Amino acid sequence: MRILTLCILFLGAIVTIQGDDPCTNFTTLNEWRRSVANDDTAKRICDSNLKPGWYKSISKAGPDMLTDCPVGGFRCGTNKPIWLNGTYPTKGMTKTLTACVSNYESCCEKSYEVEVKNCGGFNVYRLPTTFGCSQAYCFGTELPCKKGYTSSNGFTPGCKYEECLPVNHKTIDQWERSTKNGVSGGRICDSNLKPDWYRPISKAGNLMPTKCLNGGFKCGTSKPIWMQGSYPSDGKIVNATACASSYNGCCNISYNIQVKNCSTFYIYNLTPTFGCSQAYCFGSEIPCPNGETSETGYTPGCKIDPCNKMNYRLLNGEIKRTSNYTLQQNDIPYDDSILNEAWYRVDSASGNDIVSAPQKMNQCGTKYPVWMKGSLPLVEEKTVVRDMCTTMENGSCDRKFTIQIQNCTTYRVYFLRQLNTSFSGYCFGTLPVHDVTSKQTAETTDDIWKILVGVLGGILITVLISLVIMQIKKRTRIGNDKNIPPPPYSPPGQDMIKNKWGQMQTPANHTIVPLEQKGI
Repeated sequence: MRILTLCILFLGAIVTIQGDDPCTNFTTLNEWRRSVANDDTAKRICDSNLKPGWYKSISKAGPDMLTDCPVGGFRCGTNKPIWLNGTYPTKGMTKTLTACVSNYESCCEKSYEVEVKNCGGFNVYRLPTTFGCSQAYCFGTELPCKKGYTSSNGFTPGCKYEECLPVNHKTIDQWERSTKNGVSGGRICDSNLKPDWYRPISKAGNLMPTKCLNGGFKCGTSKPIWMQGSYPSDGKIVNATACASSYNGCCNISYNIQVKNCSTFYIYNLTPTFGCSQAYCFGSEIPCPNGETSETGYTPGCKIDPCNKMNYRLLNGEIKRTSNYTLQQNDIPYDDSILNEAWYRVDSASGNDIVSAPQKMNQCGTKYPVWMKGSLPLVEEKTVVRDMCTTMENGSCDRKFTIQIQNCTTYRVYFLRQLNTSFSGYCFGTLPVHDVTSKQTAETTDDIWKILVGVLGGILITVLISLVIMQIKKRTRIGNDKNIPPPPYSPPGQDMIKNKWGQMQTPANHTIVPLEQKGI
């Protein structure tokens, strides 16, 4: 028993020792800004909040603390960089060293005790928290390569200009440059192309053809340009000749270009063409015809797209196909033995998806209902095949067959086969018909009231407008009457009549005789 206890204590001690080993129990630091080569202190690193403990630097800037004074401070992403005053321990050994805080005047303004252990291949550091801010421990001596340059690890040393980096080349995304595009109505012209490296990214393809394009009139231009030469191996650049072909030659005009292999794609160093109606060709595919699709939307592999409205029929408003409806005595059953075989999309208030539960006879508005075994497809499954069952006298799955179903994200389409049994029909939807009918009736009643109110409102407005117009006309007539001059004066005793204004005047056919002529 004593021996067993000692063994357990011994194993526990081993585990404890291994657990306390800083070579396996440490925190990582991955901050390239701690590099002594970094003099940017805009966002200063501060280790006053650093938790005391063992640390290992894994930054590509370098794994170890600086052992030389960073004269003048302002390094390692801070104002007062901390460096290690001493030498590293040998393999497996631990050493206590002085870590000095430097500034623009002194190499060791303050100091801390730091433990360093050599773990054979890397060092780990037991770092204390600093007294104040703008103090930080330095690790490494390298910097990231500047924009447009790269190296084996993306850091100095060995950074060099790399054409394959996105910043160093432009992209061309024109499927019309495909060799299969014989339409040259809106001709592409590269006479204004800026000399530079280009990467074609169109789904038509990213390779410049290496064979003569006989007859011209391809790639969306009159004189398509192809490459005379072969492609380089990975990481290499080759010089090649680009030939402009036409209906009377394969290489009437030529240009010097370069091609680089960037492992997963090619880039081309292109020059502008001498004249218009010349363009560089890229790729050999074209978009799928209208109503078809493929993995990329381009050839090859284009096939009918069932989700395109050109390719399906609409089964509209057949609400009694729901599993919640039982065939009535006066109903005419659905009969899909006369259904045209095609892709269908269902649009019904009682549900748009095929029923996936066993049905009894006389359900779904038909005598022999057809339902699906299984589940509806997910979007990523695209077109799937599902088993269908016909419920008849011998059971809920008396007859079996398959159909295709496509998930179109917001709806499903079904390739419905013509059934071989009269008064048999597909089940769609699970909503009760009476609820749908009530809703439709309520909506219809609301519509009638809306129409009635609209008509009455229109009549009332018409009457009001008419009254206003009549009133305006009446006022206008009275105003005009006031401007008519009064009739000529007639002496008393003359035969007079009343005019329309109620005034007395001489009749039109009555002659007025002066008094002198009457002997008065």
